[in-house]
Amino acid sequence: MKKVLGILLLACVIDCQPVRAQFSPTPEGGPPLKTTYVQLANNANALLIEPVTLDPVRSHIAVLVTHPEHVNTFNYFTAFALAKYGYRAMTVNYYGPETSYYEFIQPLAAAIKALRAVPGVEKVVLTGHSTGGPELTSYEDVAENGPAACQGMERVDKCDGKGLDNLPKADGLMLIDANFGAPERTMGLNPAVDPHFPRVANPDLDMFSPKNGFNPASRSATYSKEFLDRFFSAQGAKANLVIDQAQYRLSLIEKGAGDYKDDEPFLVAGASVQVNGARAELADLRLLSRSHEPHMLLKADGTKPVQIIPQVYGPLALPDQEDMLSLTTLNVTVRHYLSFQGLRVTTEYRENVDNIVGIVWRSTADSTQGNVQGIRVPTLVLSGTCAAHLVMLETAYDLSAAKDKTMVGLEGANHGLLPCRPEFGDTFKRGFDYVDSWLMSPGRFLSQ
Repeated sequence: MKKVLGILLLACVIDCQPVRAQFSPTPEGGPPLKTTYVQLANNANALLIEPVTLDPVRSHIAVLVTHPEHVNTFNYFTAFALAKYGYRAMTVNYYGPETSYYEFIQPLAAAIKALRAVPGVEKVVLTGHSTGGPELTSYEDVAENGPAACQGMERVDKCDGKGLDNLPKADGLMLIDANFGAPERTMGLNPAVDPHFPRVANPDLDMFSPKNGFNPASRSATYSKEFLDRFFSAQGAKANLVIDQAQYRLSLIEKGAGDYKDDEPFLVAGASVQVNGARAELADLRLLSRSHEPHMLLKADGTKPVQIIPQVYGPLALPDQEDMLSLTTLNVTVRHYLSFQGLRVTTEYRENVDNIVGIVWRSTADSTQGNVQGIRVPTLVLSGTCAAHLVMLETAYDLSAAKDKTMVGLEGANHGLLPCRPEFGDTFKRGFDYVDSWLMSPGRFLSQ
């Protein structure tokens, strides 16, 4: 293989051994693969995964996979699954401080350049699974629209614009059961937690109280409209208040009047970086329980009806109240909070059966739904119906600026595209078979 970007490539071709991948096991069987280590920068590297014998068609398309939070992506299941189909795949690791969401841009730009330098690669498709969704869409939004994409009046943490002109653009985007970033964190803020006495809960806002509709035995809830009105109003107010507090601390730091010179610790009681937190829709399964429009559903029996898609999971393993109050304290810094979690909401903020309203989607770079509003390349949105992302991914589909966009549900698939119950069959293969057909659709990426 020729050098990629001169000294940026460290070629180290090895046999690909089965390893435990992120979220799902690495696919077994299929053609043998080889991997090549790629040094992107002092704080980022990548792994190029490709079949030993190149597919004459699919090898012209390369998929790019990454994930924030210092996750090791070198065994990411989406990359290995697609390589087994004959595509090239590159996984990117970033080792910087993650103080600013914009730190990811230059490593991703270097990765796209490296992929385009691989002989035979003609198209690069960003493939965002889990929190890789907001990261990759944030990049593509800036690549397609320049620094203006991250300098709008609504943006809580604006980029400085340096080095953000003429970034290499991708040719396509796939959101494979992607998370949605800061909106998910906002939906997990616990408005019942006192910021100064976090073990004290406001009983009128406590979603884990039986008096408000929570059943500790089933770990599920049936909340009244009155409670949900109070809860979402307080949750939205808390989200905006925490941003105001962080911005005030940052203003002091920038004036030289802060407790520290460049940044400072920032503690948010009742916040979580995990999937659960105080998320009403994970307890009351009527919320965000179905799509609001018909879409294709990849069913276990092999049919593909176009219909309203329901979620099929049961109550998730919400922690008990004591754990929720004591273990969901976010301990980050002022700058990190504003950049990664500073999402504004309006007074209309609330969750409904099939949508969520009142979010200022483009107020943060860490928002899949905000970023796709600036992305025009062909886009696939695939949601497992046994995960918790269906309605939010449909929102991303609705807001996408792409003319060529597709939304599909994968019946019974969890976040790793594995079946949540045996009757749903081989959801993994069914899902990636569809991804393969979407990538190979004549005229989308390659002429056939």
